[in-house]
Amino acid sequence: MPIETYKIYYRTMKIAYCTDSICYAGGIQRVTIAKANKLALKNEVWIIVTDNKDKPVFPLSTKVHLVNCDINYFEDDWKSRFYILKGIIYKRKQHKKRLKEILNQIQPDIVISTGTSEKNFLPYLSVSSHPVFIREIHSNKNYRSLHAQSVFDKLLAILGDFIDYRIHLKKYDRTVVLTKEDKVVHWGKNTEVDVCVIPNPIISFGSKKASLINKKVIAVGRLAFPKNFSSLISAWKYVIERHADWTLEIWGEGELRTELEEQIRNNQLTNNIFLKGYTYDIFSPLYEASIFTLTSLFEGLPLVIIEAMSCGVPVVSYACPCGPQDIIADGHDGFLVPVNNEKVLADRICRLIEDKELRKEMGKAARLKAEQYDIKNIIPMWMELFNQLINEKRK
Repeated sequence: MPIETYKIYYRTMKIAYCTDSICYAGGIQRVTIAKANKLALKNEVWIIVTDNKDKPVFPLSTKVHLVNCDINYFEDDWKSRFYILKGIIYKRKQHKKRLKEILNQIQPDIVISTGTSEKNFLPYLSVSSHPVFIREIHSNKNYRSLHAQSVFDKLLAILGDFIDYRIHLKKYDRTVVLTKEDKVVHWGKNTEVDVCVIPNPIISFGSKKASLINKKVIAVGRLAFPKNFSSLISAWKYVIERHADWTLEIWGEGELRTELEEQIRNNQLTNNIFLKGYTYDIFSPLYEASIFTLTSLFEGLPLVIIEAMSCGVPVVSYACPCGPQDIIADGHDGFLVPVNNEKVLADRICRLIEDKELRKEMGKAARLKAEQYDIKNIIPMWMELFNQLINEKRK
């Protein structure tokens, strides 16, 4: 549905987003602010936070009301686990009370959990306006178990999934996931939870197209276990056997920087791979790239793929759960590769390096695909869902 349509047919409503904070840089913060800004053009919108010591990390419209519960969960993060647990138990009680008071003052039609500290108690709150409660899940359903590396962490993941998905989630009027893959594979047999798919939007669309003439491949992401950059570095050895004059840039920061630097040195790749650090302007590197690659072990919906495609840059990605298979049509606007198959990854990169026309054709198709994720096309999906749920609730 075009964005112009809901200006005519949709009525103004009160929408409240509940989250931890919007003063730290992160995907949830960025997407929440972007959606709130757009929705506030035709609705009354609130963002209710628990920890906001600084100004919003991304520009927030003056039309959006920002309310701070002043719970400050994060202030105990540096202490021992005992203090963290004690703080959570005490502060959770405060949070419930204050959030209930705020929502009863606002009298919202829609209340949305972004899946943070409020997620397990929000739909139980007594709010006199009887709003629709929606839960957003910004990762794939199995993210806890996929992220867990020790036996203890795996047990915690099982417990967390049971509490979240088997007890609390079914209290929401609707659960929104990011990909069709996640819904079909992980939620298909769950009849207790009402699930629909609305992808996250890209906030910025590439204002120009990459020339695709530079001998440069880039990757973007936190230097952390899930992003699997060690596999990309290993794959790059096969690339330079055929194309020693091409370079790989990895943009991002994280706890594995030292380990990845050592891997680059040990493989004698210091003239071929460069860890570029964090940037707030990812489009400048994308415009200079000829190929984008993603080697994650798992994702929710990797917006960086779509941002690269919006610049007309073809993508070579591992077909990890979840996201790449929703976005990329293999062989048309990018390539999908089995996870950790480094030789195939290198081969697909080399195919694009060696065929300039294929790069251009895929880049053109990629830019067209990215348009589907422009925020102007995602907001009407939310408005349609809001109206549907309100109508169902008030029959």
